[in-house]
Amino acid sequence: MFFKRISVLICPILISLVLELLFYNINLIYIVLSVGLFLLLFFLKILIKEKFFSRTFFYLALLPVLLFYANVGLLLMLSSSLLKHVFVVFFALLLILYLENIFIFFYRPYNYQPYALENLSAFFNLLIFFFLIINLNAFNVFLNLPVWLLSIILILVTSLILSQSFWINKIRLNIKFAYLLIINIIILEFFWALAFLPTNFYVNAIILTIALYLIWGLLKAKLNEQLSKKIILRYVFISTILLFIVIITASWP
Repeated sequence: MFFKRISVLICPILISLVLELLFYNINLIYIVLSVGLFLLLFFLKILIKEKFFSRTFFYLALLPVLLFYANVGLLLMLSSSLLKHVFVVFFALLLILYLENIFIFFYRPYNYQPYALENLSAFFNLLIFFFLIINLNAFNVFLNLPVWLLSIILILVTSLILSQSFWINKIRLNIKFAYLLIINIIILEFFWALAFLPTNFYVNAIILTIALYLIWGLLKAKLNEQLSKKIILRYVFISTILLFIVIITASWP
């Protein structure tokens, strides 16, 4: 039990050290990706009391793995050394928070706060999606990857995080794939439309993340039979305010 307890700290520290290797030699990227994935899966298997190929392990391990890869993509784009270190520390703190909640859920259930993992997963999903859009835009500009290929990556990752959201919120529907298809089509249309606007990576990412927040929030409320005029107005109001702030503060050529 002691090793499980300290794994919450050991795992983020080791992965942070692995990420720091990118600052010294970019050619180590494949080693960083491989070793980071191994460390994450190794420590997650120690903490999660489920079989490695179980659905529970897959969905609980999915978010830190996706966040790790998205964070690596951002580190490759950043030019400021200080900012790179900040992102590494930020990732480590998020990972500690996530692993701590997993440990409490499995080994200290009497201390577990209701909906802690659900709320944390929702935050992780939006953050992963935000980082994903930034990375995809960067791939298009710097690597000249075609938009159709980036669209496939977008659909795959969005489907994964939405499936995780269905699972963590215990939403079991026979037609959930239909909802996944509808959301993916909407997000894809926004992605293609924003690709032609004279905005930077971050503005596009924020706008798309707001769109996902609005769509998923209303859908989850509907599926949980909690949808009401008050909830609709709340989500629309928050999304509109955030979108307005982004538009008026964005730099337009």
